[in-house]
Amino acid sequence: MTLVGAFLAACQSMPAPTGFSPAQVAALKTEGFVEASAGWELTLNERLLFASDQSALLPDQLTRLAAMGRNLVAVDITTARVEGHTDSTGSAAYNQTLSLARAQAVAAPLQEGGMRFTPDQIVGRGETLPLSPNNTPEGRQDNRRVVVIVTPP
Repeated sequence: MTLVGAFLAACQSMPAPTGFSPAQVAALKTEGFVEASAGWELTLNERLLFASDQSALLPDQLTRLAAMGRNLVAVDITTARVEGHTDSTGSAAYNQTLSLARAQAVAAPLQEGGMRFTPDQIVGRGETLPLSPNNTPEGRQDNRRVVVIVTPP
C-alpha cells in the first residue's frame, strides 16, 4: 500500500509535459523570438523594414526567412501565425489589404523552408494595432511590420 501511495504521489507531482522542448526554445531564441503572453513572438520591423506602401521583400530577406523556416522545422516547429501591420497612411481598407500582403510575403519563404500554414494563420491587421504613434516618420516605420507568433502544439 505504501508503494502504491508513493507511486500516486509521484504521478501527481510531475505535470504532463506542455510547451516547447529545450531544443525548440533554443531554436526560437537563436532566431530572435521572445516569449510573450500569446506564445513566442518575432517582430519583424527591424529585420524587415517595409517602405511605405510596400510589401515586397529583398532577396537576402527571402533567403533569411527560408533558412528560419528550415531551422524551425528541424526542431519540429512546423507552423505559426503570421500577422502583417501597417501605419495609418492611407484608408483603413487599403491598409488591411496591404497588411495581408506583407504577411503573405513573409509566410511564402517560411513555407519554402518547410513550414505549413492554413489561410487563417496568415493575417492582416491593418493599422489597428500600432506599436508607436503614427505622427512621426519613426513611429510609422515601427508600425510597418510583420509579427510571427509560434505557440506550442
